[in-house]
Amino acid sequence: MASIKVSIFQKALGNGLNLSLLKRLAALKSDFLVFPEYFYADSNVTTPQIVADRSQAAQDWLLKLNDVYRGVIIGGSVVHEESGGKRYVSIPIVSEGSIVDYGRKCTLTSFETKFASKASETGVFILGGQRFATLAGEDLLNAQLLGTIQESGIRLVFAPYTFRGDETVEADEKAMSKLAGEFKLHIVRCCGVGKLLNEPIRGRSMIASPTGITWRVGAGEEDSEILKTLMLNIAGV
Repeated sequence: MASIKVSIFQKALGNGLNLSLLKRLAALKSDFLVFPEYFYADSNVTTPQIVADRSQAAQDWLLKLNDVYRGVIIGGSVVHEESGGKRYVSIPIVSEGSIVDYGRKCTLTSFETKFASKASETGVFILGGQRFATLAGEDLLNAQLLGTIQESGIRLVFAPYTFRGDETVEADEKAMSKLAGEFKLHIVRCCGVGKLLNEPIRGRSMIASPTGITWRVGAGEEDSEILKTLMLNIAGV
């Protein structure tokens, strides 16, 4: 498959996970639906411990969504405890009514180290007719991880992200274009908006390809909840 339809949900974190949202997303006709990091962290999520505690409920909600949205869900990031007892910041990959696997975060923020271990590798998957990788947050800026993905022959990366910095739009686009071009990747970056643990974050959702930025939210939409569906052509890379 050379072209896929991707829905990017730049979610306002302050808005809860309710029936109205479920119905809105159920109407989408796309191959993939991408959420931002900690998409469930509303105004009641005020500490790292609450982030971890609410992760299971968030995953249950994604499963309920997948009953009505038939594409593959790239479920932002949650805290997932594995069989050995270790907890990781993880990206649920949801398809056909189940969580088929998790991408794991390798580059943790200071607040994530309070409840999670650092992973040694992220994840590569084959779903929806595509081979793809996932990179959460700061992993997107990790050249070693990007190089490993490129060496694996992967050309598509889904990146749930949190944009916290003061970087200008121009500098941000230049940095993302450089990464996509250097590693020959199509990068789908999905950000949240509002506040995460009382820290302001901005919506800089975009798609970067080896030839440059193919889509980004408008300058006046960085504080807005945006749901956008686009065709992504990954042929000829």
